[in-house]
Amino acid sequence: MAYEAKINPANREVVAMLEEKFSRAQGIYFTDFKGLTVAEMNRMRSSFFKVGNMDYIVSKNTLMRIALGNAGLTDMEAEFDETLIGPTGLMIGYEDPIVPVKVLSDFAKTANGKPEFKGGIVDGEFVNSEAIQILKDIPPIEQLYAEIVGSINSPLQGFVNLLNEIVRTFVAVIDAIIEQKKAAGEE
Repeated sequence: MAYEAKINPANREVVAMLEEKFSRAQGIYFTDFKGLTVAEMNRMRSSFFKVGNMDYIVSKNTLMRIALGNAGLTDMEAEFDETLIGPTGLMIGYEDPIVPVKVLSDFAKTANGKPEFKGGIVDGEFVNSEAIQILKDIPPIEQLYAEIVGSINSPLQGFVNLLNEIVRTFVAVIDAIIEQKKAAGEE
């Protein structure tokens, strides 16, 4: 990036911190936090802290561009030029890329719709704000795993029940034969 040579040492530390966070991120979301009070920002960060494994960072757009470029996301410069305009907050999810979207969406319901999504990066692909609105409706990864296991378990449970019924029926037939033989031998 052309800006990198011009940044001062304090900003280099910010860029290095952002690069480190980007390297661990599963999902990076850009938000417009304009209109939020300091108290609301603190409440929002607190909700992220409660859930864990996510950060909300406010930084200069230029420093974000440099860090994103250094993190290997240079093929999205056109999207960054459209997204990194005005006040921009970064929401970073480290484990599940969907959970931060849900947490921020739930918070926005209590804060007059703020902050708003500008765009994001999920699995190395840029997603626009409309796609992020779709992501918020996807269940968390743990719930998806549970649904998959449940759908696998259901036919297996039916098969086990069928085998148990076959064994029960077989034992019942053997018992009936034994009872019949006993009754025939006693007469």
